[in-house]
Amino acid sequence: MAAASSGVVLLDPFNGGLATARALRRRGERVVVVAGPGNVHTTRSRGVEGHVIGNGEARLEFLATLARRGTQCLLTGTDAASAWLVEERANLPPEIVCFERQDDAHAKLMSKDSGDAVARAAGVRVPWTATILTPEDVAAVAAGAPWPCILKPLLSHEWRQVLGDERVMLVNDAAEAQRVAERAIAAGFPLVLCEYVPGGDGNVEEAIVVRAADGSYPVQFGCRKIRQYPVGFGVASLCEIAELEESMALARAVLDQAGFVGVAGVETKRHAETGDRYFLEVNVRIPTQWGLADCSGLDASARLVATLRGETLGPQPPLRRRGRLVYPEQDARAVLVALRAARGRERGAVALRIARSYAGTRDFGVLDLRDPGPGIACVTRVVRRTIAMRLFGRRRSGAPVAERRAQRTH
Repeated sequence: MAAASSGVVLLDPFNGGLATARALRRRGERVVVVAGPGNVHTTRSRGVEGHVIGNGEARLEFLATLARRGTQCLLTGTDAASAWLVEERANLPPEIVCFERQDDAHAKLMSKDSGDAVARAAGVRVPWTATILTPEDVAAVAAGAPWPCILKPLLSHEWRQVLGDERVMLVNDAAEAQRVAERAIAAGFPLVLCEYVPGGDGNVEEAIVVRAADGSYPVQFGCRKIRQYPVGFGVASLCEIAELEESMALARAVLDQAGFVGVAGVETKRHAETGDRYFLEVNVRIPTQWGLADCSGLDASARLVATLRGETLGPQPPLRRRGRLVYPEQDARAVLVALRAARGRERGAVALRIARSYAGTRDFGVLDLRDPGPGIACVTRVVRRTIAMRLFGRRRSGAPVAERRAQRTH
C-alpha cells in the first residue's frame, strides 16, 4: 500500500489528466506532470512540476529518479501511455504505483477484439464484429455482415499517432470496406469490421468509473455526448454529466468480468430505434470527460488517487450540480463542421443553437482563468504553426525568396 504522503505523477495527461492535476493541486497534493512533445501544454499548469520527456528509456530513467523521492502514484491520460506502462511494468521501480502493473486486464480491454470477447462473456449486447487482418478477410465475412458497417483499428492509440483522428470509418458495402481496409492494413494496422448501431452523437453514452481491487466502485458517473469530433465517431467535444443506469450496469458487468482495477470509461450507444444499449469500447485511463465529476461535486480526482493508494473509501458524495464540459480544441472543429453544413439563412439559427449549448458548462478544458498557462501554451502553439505553414507555403510557391524580397522593396 502506498503511503498517504506519496506524490502523484500524471503521464501524458491531456484533457482529463489536466483536470485531475488541477483538482489535486487545489487539495495540496504534490503533482508531477510528464508529457511527450504533443502534450507540452499540460506541463504549464499552475503549481505542478512539469517535464517534457519522450517515450522509452528516458521516461524509465526519469521515473527511477522520481522513485528515489519515495512512493509515487502514477496515472495516465492516454491509451498510448497506459499501453507503455503495461509493456514496461516489469522495469518500473517498486516505488512507482500504477494500476497497469497489477494484471493483464488493461491490455485485454484496450484491444477491440479481446475487449468485445470480454463483453460477450459478461452477457452484454455487442455489435456484430469480425477481425480484419488482410483485405481478403472482408470478402470472407461480407455475406454475413449487416451493412452498413464501420471499420476501426484494433488499437486506436497506434492508429492516431500515424493516421490521425479519423479512425472510425462508415462503409456501405464490401467493396468500400475492402478499399478502406487495404489502406489501413498497408500502413500496418489490423482492423475490426463492426455492425453500425443507428443513432447520432446524442445516442453515445459513457459510464466513467474507478474500480477498486475489492470490486467496489469509489467513483461512478455518466457522460452523455452532445457533440463529438470527428462528427459521428469521435471524442466528446461537448458533454454533460448524467445518470445512465443502463450504461452503468453494462460497464460494471464488463469490468467485473475482466477483473479490471483502475479508472476507465466504458462507451455505449443507444440504438435509435429499439433503445437498446450496445457496448462499444473501454478507455483504460483517465477519460477526456473526467473534469465533469469534479466540477459537479463528486470529488473524483481525490477518490481516484486514494483508491490507487489502497485506502478504504466510503460512499461517493452526492451530485451537487449538473455540469457540462467542453473540449475546446475538438469542439472548435465540430462547430466549424456544423456551420459549414448549414445553408444560407439556417446558419444563424445553427450558430444560436450552438451558443445555447454551452449553458451550464463548468469545465472548459485548457481554458481556465485560475490556471491560464495550458491555454496560453496551446494558443501560442497554434499561432506559431499557422505562421510557419503560411511562410512555408509562400516559399514553396511563386518566386524565389530573394526575388520576392526584391519585389517588396520596389
